[in-house]
Amino acid sequence: MSMIPPKKKVNVYVDGFNLYHAIDALNDQRLKWINLRTLAFSFVKPHEVLNHVRYFTAVLTWNKEKQGRHKIYIRAQKAFGVDVIESNFRKVTRHCYPQNRYCARHEEKQTDVAIAVSVLLDATRGDFDRAILVTADSDQIPLVKAIMNDFPNKRITLAAPPGRAGEARELGSLVHERVPITVGRIRSCIMPTVVHDDRGQVAAIRPTLYGKS
Repeated sequence: MSMIPPKKKVNVYVDGFNLYHAIDALNDQRLKWINLRTLAFSFVKPHEVLNHVRYFTAVLTWNKEKQGRHKIYIRAQKAFGVDVIESNFRKVTRHCYPQNRYCARHEEKQTDVAIAVSVLLDATRGDFDRAILVTADSDQIPLVKAIMNDFPNKRITLAAPPGRAGEARELGSLVHERVPITVGRIRSCIMPTVVHDDRGQVAAIRPTLYGKS
């Protein structure tokens, strides 16, 4: 009797702000209410099984409306079984060339490192056979090189957010496979207006803004 080989495990790692800003540039607020687990499933092949979806983000503190929408979104993702890894923002001073002066601004910190550490730890533990990176950030080039060198049996797929393929050209040249995140793919992954958890309780209700085109 022939043995059926076990399915390959897939982990998906989502650079939250890289994906968010790409979707924001599409000028359709409805696309922001995206189910990251459904998006992850859309990448999985018949011989594979989705193991983990990890969403890396940071919640801003200086805009209460945006903060509130982001927290609602995080609750929705958790209700669908997405692992949420939060970093933070820090206030820094940078030179503003248009104004020719130094300006205070907020920058997201630790997310790039958190993604790299998570992927490397998961690779070491044998937690995936294929890792899918949802990002166009060239800061992940050292990560991809490390995985390719130290874990030759692991496969890496790049899923660049819409409109970011150009930015991800070098990163995409290093991976085994590239999968486009099209507007159509995003539309097929939109969450319902009301999201329930596994106990049937309301976990999140779509913010009004995310229902507008």
